[in-house]
Amino acid sequence: MKVSQEELDGARARVAERFATKAAPTVLSHIPGEVVRDAALNLARALDGDSAILSRGDRLLVGLGVALAKTGSPTQGLAAWLSEAAKVAGKTDEDIEAIGGVALACATYNGYYKFRSLIDDSKDFDSFGTALRASPFVRSSLSKTLVELTSLAISVMNGCSQCVNGHVATLRQTGLPNPTAAVDEAVRISAVVAALTAWDHD
Repeated sequence: MKVSQEELDGARARVAERFATKAAPTVLSHIPGEVVRDAALNLARALDGDSAILSRGDRLLVGLGVALAKTGSPTQGLAAWLSEAAKVAGKTDEDIEAIGGVALACATYNGYYKFRSLIDDSKDFDSFGTALRASPFVRSSLSKTLVELTSLAISVMNGCSQCVNGHVATLRQTGLPNPTAAVDEAVRISAVVAALTAWDHD
């Protein structure tokens, strides 16, 4: 399917306009032209949809957590754009640093617990403790709900079933008015940001 340069430029411009950023994320120039409009729309809906559960700023932080867990770089590509958009939405440098801490801690735990879900039915490892530190899970400046939603989104991306189940169970106890809808939002953010991050290169 041939897409005109005008259509491509328009899709990218609409994303920048919607989030009041200097430009669209550069990844929208790296993906195949025939999916730019879909990717731009998916990104806009995932990060700024018609939801009363998560604010735009919180959605952007969840997305940033996913991007950071995948790339580790807050200053390049999609992560840099998400940081910029989050600041425009009212988030602070402290919030962005805190979400980076959550991303690293969550990815570390995902690596350990994913092993448990990959091993056969052996009970040999059941008595093992993780022996890993994760201060951002308990002492973050971010809300408990945002930490859990970000951790859920990262755990989905990393395919850690034990972690996903644990974060969903915790979210059901946070007092959210509609935890199922919040989980759906986090999973959608994870899907869109992780897919785009895989194509992201500067």
